[in-house]
Amino acid sequence: MIMIVTFHEEFRGKISAFLSEKGYEVCVPPHRQDVISLVKEKSPLVVVLDMYVAEPNGLDVLKELRVQKYHGGIVALAGTSVRSLMSQASQLGVDQVIGGFQGDGGAVNLDQVESAIKMALHSSIARRAFELYVARGRTKGKDLEDWLEAERQIFKKNLPWSSGESKQRAKAEAGSQKPKKSQKKST
Repeated sequence: MIMIVTFHEEFRGKISAFLSEKGYEVCVPPHRQDVISLVKEKSPLVVVLDMYVAEPNGLDVLKELRVQKYHGGIVALAGTSVRSLMSQASQLGVDQVIGGFQGDGGAVNLDQVESAIKMALHSSIARRAFELYVARGRTKGKDLEDWLEAERQIFKKNLPWSSGESKQRAKAEAGSQKPKKSQKKST
């Protein structure tokens, strides 16, 4: 699940609709003050956070997410008026920053938002792809297929990421596949 946190209704609607059309599960807090409680309840993979939000501001939301031990990805939407906050945001673990965004009428590139979300979860996708590769006994040349499957599983199903759960899933998936017969070369 991807959580969208911005005060700007038009951008929130555009981002939410775009990601939903792409097959992502999207969550939008009803009020800015509900962000932390909703993150605890829903455990989103990524929070897309407008740093320009107020009451509480984006940096305060980010600090509180880290205090509450949120370890998901953070994509910051940042306009020119919040550049001074970005060094602090970086220290708090923002994974990606989409610059040029300004809540009072600037444009937001939806493809850039999606790319930033994927980059925020790159290491999780890589871990899952490797688990699939090993568990399925794939030969070289099939790693792209495993990567795309890992991406699909993470984004579309919101898989939990404790190593025990992911290993059990990988074993279950590997067990459901037919074993490959070894072929001998004739000489």
